[in-house]
Amino acid sequence: MPSYPCGRMPCVWASLSVAATKLKEIDTDNEIANSLLFELETAVHLTETFDKVWSSIYWNKSSKKTRVRVTITLTKLAQSIFDHITESISLFDELCEQQEQLQTIELTSDWVNVKQSLYLAQLAFQETHYRLIKPLPLFEYLDKQKK
Repeated sequence: MPSYPCGRMPCVWASLSVAATKLKEIDTDNEIANSLLFELETAVHLTETFDKVWSSIYWNKSSKKTRVRVTITLTKLAQSIFDHITESISLFDELCEQQEQLQTIELTSDWVNVKQSLYLAQLAFQETHYRLIKPLPLFEYLDKQKK
């Protein structure tokens, strides 16, 4: 595999897949849990697409124009994956808050596995792919002002 800054997403994909699988096993009809499952499955699909796009060219032999075009696509996919991971974590937290009040879902070790897998997906993404996402110019400027 070429030494390109973004690499592939097997760790992110695996963590998201485990979270989605565990959530399916819980089999609840809770609206927030169903939204969470949708976000996870979408993120899994996007990570698979990321890997397909990544593998669609020969990085060392392709023209600069092709590499730039594919990099732009990978950047957009990375942003979408990040958005879905973030939304998944938000939904999980919302579900936990709901359960503190209503306690309608039985707590099992599968919930711990979902939370752990979400955390691992976020961590793996931040360690390997977060640099693909460019901050908006205003945020970049403000960040520079702080330093």
